[in-house]
Amino acid sequence: MQGEKIIWESRPAGSVVLLRPLLMMIVALIFAAIILTYDGSLLYLVAALALAALMIPFDRRFGIPAAIAGAAVAILVSLDRSLALLVLVPVVLGALPMIMTYMQWRHTAFALTDRRIISQYGFLNLQHSDTGLDKVQNISLNQPLLERAFGFGDISIVTSGGLGRAIRRQPGIRLHSGGGVVWENVPKPFEVEKMLSSYVYRPVAAMPA
Repeated sequence: MQGEKIIWESRPAGSVVLLRPLLMMIVALIFAAIILTYDGSLLYLVAALALAALMIPFDRRFGIPAAIAGAAVAILVSLDRSLALLVLVPVVLGALPMIMTYMQWRHTAFALTDRRIISQYGFLNLQHSDTGLDKVQNISLNQPLLERAFGFGDISIVTSGGLGRAIRRQPGIRLHSGGGVVWENVPKPFEVEKMLSSYVYRPVAAMPA
């Protein structure tokens, strides 16, 4: 808006948001390497099946399909090595979470201006929400052990309304139906929380009598 100044802007820590999908993609690539070098031994087959199952906990959407496809490919290749190219199916399923999470992370942003608190999230369906500083009711900081070890934290901003339409979770951001937003994995969270508070709770000049 005209005359509005951006005080601070950032996005979730990529090292946290992208870690799980990155590990899943690495597991999928190791699985592919085993399938493509399969020598007919039982050890290779067991290792491939174990790696396929290992993809399940990394992603709720694609973990199970990737594991099922991986197990099927491992069994088929053990019977007929000419089917090794089918390994592309579990590899693609294993890489999709990384691609999707990265694109969503790139389009997720937090910002503080001298008038508003702004959250942007989504990828194909980009959503943009903002709340006037006068609508913010409470700001709190939560720093779980793992985030504390790496210097990140989650900042919860409770507002007097709005944001209720979007409840689903995005990488690095969580919205509540009651009006509020949680910025997850924020770098230097104590500095950010202090800065937010200084603008939200700043003294208001007394009105002339």
